[in-house]
Amino acid sequence: MSATSLTWGGRRVPGPGGLPAVAVSLTGPSLAHARAQARSAIGAGADVLELRVDLLEETGALTAAPMDTAAARVLECLQGVGEVANGADADAGAPLLLTCRTAVEGGRAHLDDAAYGALLRSVLDGLADWVPERRPAAIDVEVQRGCLPQVSEQAHGLGIDVVASFHDFEATPADEALEEVLARMAREGADLAKIAVWPTSADDVARLLGVCARATAGAGTGLGVPVAAMSMGALGAVSRVAPAFGSALTFAVVPDEQGETRASAPGQMPIQDVRRCLELLRA
Repeated sequence: MSATSLTWGGRRVPGPGGLPAVAVSLTGPSLAHARAQARSAIGAGADVLELRVDLLEETGALTAAPMDTAAARVLECLQGVGEVANGADADAGAPLLLTCRTAVEGGRAHLDDAAYGALLRSVLDGLADWVPERRPAAIDVEVQRGCLPQVSEQAHGLGIDVVASFHDFEATPADEALEEVLARMAREGADLAKIAVWPTSADDVARLLGVCARATAGAGTGLGVPVAAMSMGALGAVSRVAPAFGSALTFAVVPDEQGETRASAPGQMPIQDVRRCLELLRA
């Protein structure tokens, strides 16, 4: 693991010059829509595509289905989007981040902790049969579900990186709490640590940026893995376009082929605006 960058499908995270890599979430609601969003995102220059399988009709909201059936549905959706994402060359595609967001962290997968971990492990079992070039570059694992060490070990065995994630849609926890969450992610095998929190004041946004800056400090003083830190909503928009604070990954939106835009979290900005701001605020 490197505190400076990861390499996903030939793309650096963070990107050249230390600028955050820009990810676009594929939010469906159907696989056909997700494929259209992928084409639009690639055309707009997205560095990473996040496939939100919990939002797709084909996965049935990932609630009552038997685990092997749910995993098979996730793999089918991943394969369908992968056909678009895996272009003929590095410039014609983008690496995939596979995400199944639970309801307790703002998604639509109504899974308890045990079922969530079992689903991710079952999906990884299925990916073992895929050629490495067709596997996702990374998989998102919610640290609060308790399965990060096991999923990290399994994913790494397949050459898949792990994005550990933490979301709070009500508040911005104290600095010490956020720092402990990030440290836990690193201890439990994350290759990239992601936190997204809700600000109630400008001070909350400033604190989040400070946590990110300290976590990405120089060798021997920082966390040791790249960090993605986002303050959600309009108040926190600056956190998505402030490269000086060290965030490795940010999220943006693009319209699909029908001209519809679906953000995966409050405060995401159009990719063109994100790119422009990142360049203007380059440290």
